[in-house]
Amino acid sequence: MDKGEGHTDDPAAAQQVPRHRMLALTDGVVAIAMTLLVLDIQLPDDLSGTALRRALDDVQSQVGAFLLSAVVIAMFWRAHHATLRTAEWLDARLFWLNVVFLVLVSLMPFPTRVLEDYAHLPVGPGLYGAVIGLGALVLYAMQVHIARTPPYRTGLRTPLPAQAFVFLLSVAIAPFSPQAAIYSWVASVPLSVLAHRHAARPRDGAPRRT
Repeated sequence: MDKGEGHTDDPAAAQQVPRHRMLALTDGVVAIAMTLLVLDIQLPDDLSGTALRRALDDVQSQVGAFLLSAVVIAMFWRAHHATLRTAEWLDARLFWLNVVFLVLVSLMPFPTRVLEDYAHLPVGPGLYGAVIGLGALVLYAMQVHIARTPPYRTGLRTPLPAQAFVFLLSVAIAPFSPQAAIYSWVASVPLSVLAHRHAARPRDGAPRRT
C-alpha cells in the first residue's frame, strides 16, 4: 500500500530519509564549520609596535588557511548538492555515507588550525590532506552508489576522484617535504577539470549530450 511521498510498506523504504532533510542538515553543518574557521582568526589585545606587526603577520597565515578551507568546503557543498539532485530519498547506505561526509566536513576547522601552526612539519599538511582526501573519497562513493543503484541511476559516468587522489598522495609526500605536499594540492584543479571532461564524453554508441 502506498503511504504517500513515494513510500510503501517495504521495510527498506520505511528507513529512507527524504533528500530535503539531509540537504538541510548539510547546510547547517557547512555553515557551522565555516563559522568555526572564522573564529580561529584571532588577534591578541593591547599590542603595539613590533608585537602588533608580528601578530598581524601571524593573522595573515591564519587568513590564508581560512580562505583555503572555505573554498574547499564551498566546493564540497556544491558537489554534494549536485550529487543528490537525482535522489529524492536516501537509502541506508547513502544515508551513512552522507553522515561520514558531514563528520569530515565538521572536522575541518581542526586540521585547518593544525595547518596554520605546523605547516612546516609533516603533521600540518599530512593531517589536512588526509581529511580533505577522505571527504572527497566519500563523496565519490556517494556518486558511484547513486549512479549504479535504481531508482537513482542516471546512466552518466562518475568523474574519477582527482581531488581525493591528490590530497591523499600529499599525505605520503608530507614526511619528505611539507612544502611540496602543500604545493601539490594545486594539481587537484586541472586534474578535476580533466576528470569531469572525460566523464562528460559519450560512451561508444551513445548520443552526445548537449
